[in-house]
Amino acid sequence: MSSLDDKKSTAFSFNIFLGFTLIFATIVEIILNDYLLSRLTLPLTLMTLIYWNVATPRNIGFSWTILSGFILDLFLGYLLGIHVVLFLLTSYFTQRYFHRFRALFRLQQSLIVALIVFLYQAIFIVITNNLSTSMIFELILLTFISSLFWPIIYGILRVLRIRLTYGQ
Repeated sequence: MSSLDDKKSTAFSFNIFLGFTLIFATIVEIILNDYLLSRLTLPLTLMTLIYWNVATPRNIGFSWTILSGFILDLFLGYLLGIHVVLFLLTSYFTQRYFHRFRALFRLQQSLIVALIVFLYQAIFIVITNNLSTSMIFELILLTFISSLFWPIIYGILRVLRIRLTYGQ
């Protein structure tokens, strides 16, 4: 009986940890947006969400996804619910194809994450009607930077997940 209780408390602590990493990424993204005087941001929350959907597709709760999306909408000044809808769509597709994504090399994963980030940022350009040459340059630059950041985010979150799950 106690082993069942241990599994429940472990699952609960894992879900809390997962939520805190999403909220932490959201806060860092908001801070980076304030210090980098750019119109687009480095989508750390999106990349963290992609990792958790690929690594543990059954454990990620949509409540954390919705909460982090609303926080980004409030602090970045977008229409309320835009990030939520995009995060839920991203969660759906990454959970649907997580087996294929896991089988890829990190370089291939980085290219797919760059494509997702490109589409994500392009939607915000269309929504805000800020299409200009400098905005396209910024979009391409942030897409490239995101593809470079993916292996780092993947590695950090993987080490943290393994330490929390297996206690090493």
